[in-house]
Amino acid sequence: MKLLAPLTALYLLASASAATVRGLIPASTVLPNPSELPADTTITLTTAGELHKTFLRWDNTFVFRNVSEGSYVLDVAAEGYAFSPLRVDVGKGEEVAVKQTWRGRAWSNTGESKGVPIELRPIQATSYYQVREGFNLLKMLSSPMILIAIVSLVSIVFLPKLLDKMDPEFRAEFEAHQKKNSVTTDRMTNNIANFDAASFLAGMGKSSTPAPAQASGSSAGQGGNKRK
Repeated sequence: MKLLAPLTALYLLASASAATVRGLIPASTVLPNPSELPADTTITLTTAGELHKTFLRWDNTFVFRNVSEGSYVLDVAAEGYAFSPLRVDVGKGEEVAVKQTWRGRAWSNTGESKGVPIELRPIQATSYYQVREGFNLLKMLSSPMILIAIVSLVSIVFLPKLLDKMDPEFRAEFEAHQKKNSVTTDRMTNNIANFDAASFLAGMGKSSTPAPAQASGSSAGQGGNKRK
């Protein structure tokens, strides 16, 4: 009995200092029917070393009980919707103050005050899946590879017909020009194919090194001529 009395007093004191935080998700432009939210929608109150977690009720309300004095961040995790965080300050005598806050900013940098019970409205609908694009003929025809293929096909089909209708003199000049270009291209191709990089580099090395033996021999011959 002596131990029960202090424990009861501590429990009553803790209950007196703890607050109840209530809120709801009303209908809004982004979410006309809050009942469409999934059943696993979670609302949390977080502070250093303490976490309170609750779920939406059937009437789209939520309750946090026995919340001790301090500052908390209120977050909503709902699939398909994004909510902005709120700062919830719980004071003595179940006093609750709610303000707008932002992630990545100073804790003292708050926005407008909110009323109690807390009303949570989504800021936007979110989608984590991209719908596969269907067949688009115009987009396919605008592809560079398709355009090159079309131009090549047109050249193969219509170029001979244009040559047949061409002036004979101009046609002969065009064919001579084409033949000249083909010969030049073949020569360049053969030169590149027959090019020996190893021999070329070896020749460069030999030409860059001096010939000291010939220089000494020539100087000796010049010296002998002088003695005579």
